[in-house]
Amino acid sequence: MHDGLMYLWYKNRFLGYLLLPLAIVFSLLAFVRREFLRRRLKPGLVKAPVIVVGNITVGGTGKTPLVIALVSYLQEQGYHP
Repeated sequence: MHDGLMYLWYKNRFLGYLLLPLAIVFSLLAFVRREFLRRRLKPGLVKAPVIVVGNITVGGTGKTPLVIALVSYLQEQGYHP
């Protein structure tokens, strides 16, 4: 199943073109939401350190195991993530 999903995600251009109108609608809604929140919320500082783990690849790059290891390490150091 994993290989089939990866094929659909990366190789199936027909499906991509078929879903293009949906992607445009989603992008527009995301833009409107982001602008609404940007104008509505006041910027502020977070009172805790922030670690971002991510990239633009979907699945299979090891983000979840990295976060699990990072949380374990931080807990051993006395932090409470």
